[in-house]
Amino acid sequence: MRRVTEPFFPDVESIRYAGPDSTDPFTFRWYDADRVVAGRTMRDHLRFGAAYWHSFAWDGFDIFGAGTLDRPWHPNQNPALDPMDAARMKMDAAFEFFEKLTIPFFSFHDVDISPEGATFAESAKNLDAMVDYAAEQM
Repeated sequence: MRRVTEPFFPDVESIRYAGPDSTDPFTFRWYDADRVVAGRTMRDHLRFGAAYWHSFAWDGFDIFGAGTLDRPWHPNQNPALDPMDAARMKMDAAFEFFEKLTIPFFSFHDVDISPEGATFAESAKNLDAMVDYAAEQM
């Protein structure tokens, strides 16, 4: 996997199955990907995916106030950051998250993986670049 930024979750190892008696909050207690249930593994039954916008673009704001989530790629938290650098930083964090949780699928909508440009042509160029960047990480 190609990265341009430092790990976003440096202190978190890959999440593993540890059983129902685990007290470690960074383990699966019930999801054992290799356990066979009704002839298929849990991995086959439960095909996890992450919504890119909800997990990485939203900063946690609501009608009552400003965002509360740590999003160093978000313009409100780091306005001096180049928008394409911010998009790559966000995508690096996302793919690190997918890998550590062994999430094989993700979805995005509209163009939430890339920043809007000053023109339609620039926006399309940004999207093309980020689609290529995502393909490198998949």
